[in-house]
Amino acid sequence: MQKISIFLAALLFIVLSVEQVSAFERAGTVERQKGNAISTRGGESVGLRVGSTIYVGDKIQTADGARLLVRFDDASTLQMGAAAVIDIDEMVYEAAGSANRQGLKFVEGVFRYVSGAIAKESFTQVAINTPVATIGIRGTDFVAGRLTVGMPPGTSHYGYQIRDGAIEVIAPGGSVTLDTPGEGTFLPFGRVAAPTPVRQWTAAEAQEADNLLAF
Repeated sequence: MQKISIFLAALLFIVLSVEQVSAFERAGTVERQKGNAISTRGGESVGLRVGSTIYVGDKIQTADGARLLVRFDDASTLQMGAAAVIDIDEMVYEAAGSANRQGLKFVEGVFRYVSGAIAKESFTQVAINTPVATIGIRGTDFVAGRLTVGMPPGTSHYGYQIRDGAIEVIAPGGSVTLDTPGEGTFLPFGRVAAPTPVRQWTAAEAQEADNLLAF
């Protein structure tokens, strides 16, 4: 009787575990990784590795010195630098679907995002939020994050640079469009402001972002 009880308890645990995982909608997979990264879902954190599944509702965090590349199911990609945090708010994709959408929140760190099939169908179905602005997608490859080049020691600002396509950076104090490769803008932390005038980033500014993302 005791063996049967133990077997039934183990079986129940497996069933509940499967049900818990299936309650989360798949968003994509980890394609490349350097160092440690975790995903927190349903109050539990699990270590990530190449091939790990990413789900809607996950909070993805990279450790100091780590890098992570996520490929979403619509073939869009997100590259994360060290000590970065992102929330996977929404991801619905079916090849012939009419209600596809993607929602991401950049919380901390430096990121590079390349849009995929959802943005090709409709730019408005992709929502990307950052700490100081929202991003309007127009078929896009861009970098964004906390940067320090050109700032006084110990301070930083939030930068955006377009690598291909176009984005609109929409802040409480105004908005700008970046539509020429290499163009960028910056926003301060802690106060309402308009994005700085659009200009080509200096080599040092672009190199800082690249270094923070490079595997």
